[in-house]
Amino acid sequence: MPATLHDPALVLASLAAVLILVFLTRFVARALHASSMRQRKALHALIGAWTLLVTPRFQHLGWALVPPVVFGAVNASEWGRTLMPDMAASPREARGLWTFPLGVILIYILFWSEPPRAPILAGIAVLALADPIASLVGARWGQRKLLLGGGRTLEGSLAFLIVGVVMVAMVAAVTGGYGAIPWRMGIGCGAVGAIVEAWTPAGWDNLTVPIAVAGTYHLLA
Repeated sequence: MPATLHDPALVLASLAAVLILVFLTRFVARALHASSMRQRKALHALIGAWTLLVTPRFQHLGWALVPPVVFGAVNASEWGRTLMPDMAASPREARGLWTFPLGVILIYILFWSEPPRAPILAGIAVLALADPIASLVGARWGQRKLLLGGGRTLEGSLAFLIVGVVMVAMVAAVTGGYGAIPWRMGIGCGAVGAIVEAWTPAGWDNLTVPIAVAGTYHLLA
Protein backbone atom coordinates (compact mmCIF):
# COMPACT_ATOMS: atom_id res chain seq x y z
CA MET A 1 0.00 0.00 0.00
CA PRO A 2 1.36 3.47 -0.88
CA ALA A 3 2.49 5.42 2.19
CA THR A 4 0.03 8.23 1.40
CA LEU A 5 -2.89 5.80 1.69
CA HIS A 6 -1.78 4.10 4.92
CA ASP A 7 -3.46 6.45 7.39
CA PRO A 8 -6.65 7.01 5.32
CA ALA A 9 -7.04 3.21 5.12
CA LEU A 10 -6.71 2.97 8.91
CA VAL A 11 -9.36 5.68 9.30
CA LEU A 12 -11.80 3.79 7.08
CA ALA A 13 -11.04 0.53 8.87
CA SER A 14 -11.64 2.20 12.24
CA LEU A 15 -14.95 3.73 11.18
CA ALA A 16 -16.12 0.39 9.78
CA ALA A 17 -14.91 -1.55 12.83
CA VAL A 18 -16.72 0.70 15.29
CA LEU A 19 -19.98 0.54 13.34
CA ILE A 20 -19.74 -3.25 13.22
CA LEU A 21 -19.06 -3.38 16.97
CA VAL A 22 -22.06 -1.13 17.69
CA PHE A 23 -24.48 -3.32 15.74
CA LEU A 24 -22.91 -6.56 17.00
CA THR A 25 -23.19 -5.39 20.61
CA ARG A 26 -26.83 -4.39 20.12
CA PHE A 27 -27.66 -7.74 18.49
CA VAL A 28 -26.02 -9.85 21.21
CA ALA A 29 -27.43 -7.68 24.00
CA ARG A 30 -30.98 -8.05 22.69
CA ALA A 31 -30.54 -11.82 22.35
CA LEU A 32 -29.30 -12.04 25.94
CA HIS A 33 -31.70 -9.35 27.29
CA ALA A 34 -28.72 -7.44 28.67
CA SER A 35 -29.20 -4.15 30.49
CA SER A 36 -28.23 -0.81 28.96
CA MET A 37 -25.25 -0.62 31.32
CA ARG A 38 -23.91 -4.00 30.23
CA GLN A 39 -24.35 -3.05 26.58
CA ARG A 40 -22.56 0.24 27.11
CA LYS A 41 -19.68 -1.30 29.05
CA ALA A 42 -19.23 -4.13 26.54
CA LEU A 43 -19.08 -1.65 23.67
CA HIS A 44 -16.73 0.54 25.74
CA ALA A 45 -14.30 -2.37 26.14
CA LEU A 46 -14.51 -3.51 22.52
CA ILE A 47 -13.94 -0.06 21.03
CA GLY A 48 -11.16 0.54 23.55
CA ALA A 49 -9.48 -2.69 22.46
CA TRP A 50 -9.70 -1.65 18.81
CA THR A 51 -8.27 1.78 19.64
CA LEU A 52 -5.43 0.13 21.54
CA LEU A 53 -4.66 -2.04 18.50
CA VAL A 54 -4.75 0.70 15.88
CA THR A 55 -3.10 3.63 17.73
CA PRO A 56 0.56 2.60 17.18
CA ARG A 57 -0.12 2.02 13.48
CA PHE A 58 -1.06 5.60 12.60
CA GLN A 59 1.76 7.69 11.19
CA HIS A 60 0.25 11.16 11.57
CA LEU A 61 -1.67 12.71 14.43
CA GLY A 62 -4.13 14.47 12.13
CA TRP A 63 -5.36 11.22 10.63
CA ALA A 64 -5.39 9.45 14.02
CA LEU A 65 -7.76 12.13 15.35
CA VAL A 66 -10.36 11.58 12.63
CA PRO A 67 -12.11 8.47 14.07
CA PRO A 68 -12.53 9.77 17.65
CA VAL A 69 -13.60 13.20 16.37
CA VAL A 70 -16.22 11.62 14.08
CA PHE A 71 -17.58 9.32 16.75
CA GLY A 72 -17.48 11.99 19.43
CA ALA A 73 -19.60 14.24 17.22
CA VAL A 74 -21.97 11.42 16.27
CA ASN A 75 -22.42 10.19 19.85
CA ALA A 76 -23.22 13.70 21.08
CA SER A 77 -25.80 14.22 18.31
CA GLU A 78 -29.41 13.18 17.88
CA TRP A 79 -28.30 10.69 15.22
CA GLY A 80 -26.07 9.00 17.75
CA ARG A 81 -28.99 8.49 20.11
CA THR A 82 -30.93 6.96 17.20
CA LEU A 83 -28.00 4.70 16.30
CA MET A 84 -27.59 3.50 19.90
CA PRO A 85 -31.07 3.80 21.49
CA ASP A 86 -30.52 1.02 24.03
CA MET A 87 -27.08 2.09 25.26
CA ALA A 88 -28.09 4.76 27.76
CA ALA A 89 -31.21 5.16 29.85
CA SER A 90 -30.48 8.72 31.02
CA PRO A 91 -28.48 11.83 30.01
CA ARG A 92 -25.94 10.95 32.72
CA GLU A 93 -25.34 7.53 31.16
CA ALA A 94 -25.27 9.01 27.65
CA ARG A 95 -22.46 11.34 28.73
CA GLY A 96 -19.95 8.50 28.63
CA LEU A 97 -20.70 7.83 24.96
CA TRP A 98 -19.13 11.12 23.88
CA THR A 99 -16.59 11.64 26.66
CA PHE A 100 -14.89 8.36 25.69
CA PRO A 101 -13.80 9.57 22.21
CA LEU A 102 -13.06 13.00 23.69
CA GLY A 103 -10.70 11.37 26.19
CA VAL A 104 -8.91 9.62 23.32
CA ILE A 105 -8.63 12.93 21.44
CA LEU A 106 -7.07 14.66 24.45
CA ILE A 107 -4.40 12.02 25.15
CA TYR A 108 -3.54 11.89 21.45
CA ILE A 109 -2.98 15.65 21.41
CA LEU A 110 -1.12 15.76 24.73
CA PHE A 111 1.14 12.71 24.37
CA TRP A 112 1.54 11.97 20.64
CA SER A 113 5.04 10.79 19.75
CA GLU A 114 6.79 8.21 17.62
CA PRO A 115 5.56 4.61 18.02
CA PRO A 116 5.00 2.65 20.18
CA ARG A 117 3.40 5.62 22.05
CA ALA A 118 3.44 3.78 25.36
CA PRO A 119 1.88 6.56 27.51
CA ILE A 120 -1.10 6.77 25.15
CA LEU A 121 -1.46 2.98 25.09
CA ALA A 122 -1.38 2.87 28.89
CA GLY A 123 -4.14 5.47 29.12
CA ILE A 124 -6.28 3.69 26.54
CA ALA A 125 -5.71 0.26 28.11
CA VAL A 126 -6.93 1.46 31.50
CA LEU A 127 -9.84 3.34 29.95
CA ALA A 128 -10.81 0.32 27.85
CA LEU A 129 -10.80 -2.39 30.51
CA ALA A 130 -10.25 -1.15 34.06
CA ASP A 131 -13.10 1.36 33.87
CA PRO A 132 -15.88 -0.98 32.63
CA ILE A 133 -14.78 -3.86 34.87
CA ALA A 134 -14.79 -1.56 37.89
CA SER A 135 -18.31 -0.39 37.02
CA LEU A 136 -19.61 -3.93 36.68
CA VAL A 137 -17.94 -5.10 39.90
CA GLY A 138 -19.21 -2.05 41.78
CA ALA A 139 -22.77 -2.55 40.49
CA ARG A 140 -22.79 -6.28 41.26
CA TRP A 141 -20.80 -6.56 44.49
CA GLY A 142 -20.22 -3.02 45.70
CA GLN A 143 -21.24 -2.59 49.35
CA ARG A 144 -18.88 0.02 50.82
CA LYS A 145 -19.27 3.53 49.44
CA LEU A 146 -16.14 5.67 49.32
CA LEU A 147 -16.44 9.15 50.81
CA LEU A 148 -15.16 10.75 47.62
CA GLY A 149 -16.68 12.93 44.93
CA GLY A 150 -17.33 10.18 42.40
CA GLY A 151 -19.62 8.03 44.54
CA ARG A 152 -17.66 4.86 43.79
CA THR A 153 -17.51 1.72 45.92
CA LEU A 154 -14.44 0.20 47.54
CA GLU A 155 -15.00 -3.04 45.65
CA GLY A 156 -15.20 -1.29 42.29
CA SER A 157 -12.11 0.82 43.00
CA LEU A 158 -10.11 -2.26 44.00
CA ALA A 159 -11.15 -3.97 40.76
CA PHE A 160 -10.05 -0.85 38.86
CA LEU A 161 -6.70 -0.89 40.64
CA ILE A 162 -6.00 -4.56 39.94
CA VAL A 163 -6.97 -4.40 36.27
CA GLY A 164 -5.16 -1.08 35.81
CA VAL A 165 -1.93 -2.46 37.29
CA VAL A 166 -2.07 -5.53 35.03
CA MET A 167 -2.90 -3.59 31.85
CA VAL A 168 -0.23 -0.92 32.30
CA ALA A 169 2.40 -3.52 33.23
CA MET A 170 1.53 -5.40 30.03
CA VAL A 171 1.87 -2.21 27.98
CA ALA A 172 5.28 -1.53 29.55
CA ALA A 173 6.44 -5.11 28.96
CA VAL A 174 5.32 -5.16 25.31
CA THR A 175 6.54 -1.69 24.30
CA GLY A 176 9.86 -2.15 26.06
CA GLY A 177 12.28 0.57 25.00
CA TYR A 178 10.53 3.53 26.66
CA GLY A 179 12.68 2.99 29.75
CA ALA A 180 9.79 1.55 31.75
CA ILE A 181 9.92 -1.15 34.43
CA PRO A 182 6.61 -3.06 34.09
CA TRP A 183 5.79 -3.55 37.79
CA ARG A 184 6.72 0.05 38.63
CA MET A 185 4.64 1.47 35.78
CA GLY A 186 1.71 -0.80 36.58
CA ILE A 187 1.53 0.04 40.28
CA GLY A 188 2.15 3.77 39.79
CA CYS A 189 -0.30 4.26 36.92
CA GLY A 190 -2.89 1.86 38.34
CA ALA A 191 -2.91 3.64 41.70
CA VAL A 192 -3.18 7.11 40.17
CA GLY A 193 -5.91 5.95 37.79
CA ALA A 194 -7.92 4.37 40.62
CA ILE A 195 -7.70 7.49 42.78
CA VAL A 196 -8.68 9.80 39.92
CA GLU A 197 -11.55 7.50 38.92
CA ALA A 198 -12.85 7.40 42.50
CA TRP A 199 -12.89 11.22 42.69
CA THR A 200 -14.44 11.87 39.27
CA PRO A 201 -18.23 11.97 38.70
CA ALA A 202 -19.62 9.20 36.50
CA GLY A 203 -19.03 9.74 32.79
CA TRP A 204 -16.36 12.39 33.23
CA ASP A 205 -13.81 9.75 34.23
CA ASN A 206 -13.47 8.94 30.52
CA LEU A 207 -11.62 12.26 30.34
CA THR A 208 -9.69 12.36 33.61
CA VAL A 209 -8.52 8.74 33.84
CA PRO A 210 -6.67 8.38 30.49
CA ILE A 211 -4.98 11.76 30.94
CA ALA A 212 -3.90 10.92 34.50
CA VAL A 213 -2.61 7.46 33.52
CA ALA A 214 -0.80 8.64 30.38
CA GLY A 215 0.73 11.56 32.30
CA THR A 216 1.89 9.30 35.12
CA TYR A 217 3.40 6.84 32.65
CA HIS A 218 5.24 9.66 30.92
CA LEU A 219 6.62 10.95 34.23
CA LEU A 220 7.67 7.54 35.56
CA ALA A 221 9.33 6.24 32.41
